[in-house]
Amino acid sequence: MAITDKIYVKNHQQLASQLETSFPKGAFKGATLDILFQGEGLAKLDEASRERVLDFAEDFLDCDCEANPHCGCAERKFISYLLELREQGMGPDAIVDVMSDDYMLYAYPGDVLSFLDNSVRTLEAVETLADVDGRDDVAEDVQQKRQRLL
Repeated sequence: MAITDKIYVKNHQQLASQLETSFPKGAFKGATLDILFQGEGLAKLDEASRERVLDFAEDFLDCDCEANPHCGCAERKFISYLLELREQGMGPDAIVDVMSDDYMLYAYPGDVLSFLDNSVRTLEAVETLADVDGRDDVAEDVQQKRQRLL
């Protein structure tokens, strides 16, 4: 299961009440994206919630894909966001706090830790494969990326 399947909308019940409809708690679920990011849905939200939803849309839903927001770009951008926060030296608890402050999203710190651990292990595997294939430049680049996550 991808980390984006474990990212949830904070204050879900409050938002559902403001929108006068129900939607899944998962931030990247299709129905959630449709309801929160349609024009009339945004108009029903209080100002603070609307600002956070618009920030999320600007940062993660801005792509030219025909299938936007169901194209996968938002998920890839969000994964990059999480990795960037880790590169800044944040641990799982701090990452959860920042995503909550920035976008009204939350996750369990254990899920974030598991994602980060899997990311490091994947980079280790890529580094090993690059070494075996004689791609020293790729191995070195991947090693540097992995080191920034540790």
